[in-house]
Amino acid sequence: MRSSERGVNGKNNKNGDGDRPRQLSLPVAAVRRMARDFAWVTLEAPPDWHSRPGQFINILCESDARAAMASEGRPLDDRGEWPQTTGLEIGRRWPLVRRPYSIARVVRRERGVRLELLVRAVGRGSQFLHSRPVGSALDVVGPLGSHFTAPADDRLCLLVGGGCGVAPIFGLADDLAALGKPCLCFFGAPSVRDMPVEFLGSPLPTQDRVETTDEVGEFAAIGVPTVLATDDGSAGFHGTVMDALRTYLERAEGGKSAALYGCGPAPMLRALSDLACQRQWPCQVSMERFMGCGIGVCLSCAAKWREAGHSKGWTYRLTCRDGPVVEARDIIWDEP
Repeated sequence: MRSSERGVNGKNNKNGDGDRPRQLSLPVAAVRRMARDFAWVTLEAPPDWHSRPGQFINILCESDARAAMASEGRPLDDRGEWPQTTGLEIGRRWPLVRRPYSIARVVRRERGVRLELLVRAVGRGSQFLHSRPVGSALDVVGPLGSHFTAPADDRLCLLVGGGCGVAPIFGLADDLAALGKPCLCFFGAPSVRDMPVEFLGSPLPTQDRVETTDEVGEFAAIGVPTVLATDDGSAGFHGTVMDALRTYLERAEGGKSAALYGCGPAPMLRALSDLACQRQWPCQVSMERFMGCGIGVCLSCAAKWREAGHSKGWTYRLTCRDGPVVEARDIIWDEP
């Protein structure tokens, strides 16, 4: 099955060097189950696909008309394509709007491009993606949003990921390693069983010691050492990923400047932002917000941004259009 596409009206993403967003029908190439409820979902993209680490796609999670009909008991329309509206749509079991998913990795092959998504089954939309058989097609809009950028110098890049929002960290590590940037990844989870990675061996607990490991296949393959942190101490540092990072920096010699990158829950990103401000280091983070359209129309992903020229010193901006990757110092981390 080949991908098909249609143009998407509306504003372009702000990356400036990626493709304009397109509406595509992308076949599912593989679904690989991982720890807990995670799965790697691989999509076949057209050969001219271009996106950067941190960008995302918006997926329609009711892309099969007959599946919708069967789930809600609604008849198809006269053309046999889409269910007739009956008023049941308000309480439907299928997601009403598209779901945004970070592009975890872009894998270029001889005959095309594959997009790898890291999906955790926690709701109707993600359960739909988990259940897609190989060869079925997904209705996708993308690439969308802003992306991470590499430092201009050779400073150490510290990549910090935790929780369900770690997906962009994989493609970011790929990109930085390909550019020859020195990298160190900090990867955290409640338990080693919650880490959606391929372990080459059995990572050992290190209690309060921060030690790198080459047991994480996704990072070892590109030569990026990894520090593991688990809340229960089952692997690596016993504590949160931010605790591990602070311990590392306290014991690091030389005090050289670094560039911080964060992917994960808001409390972790806020703590990373505070650390960056204390050390006056650059810090880029991938923000998580509920989104409906992904192109700046529905206004559901507004966040507070600092703006010196505004009377209040801040304003609302849209994460889908001005993010999701942002300079951490620009964000006001209080709840909007």
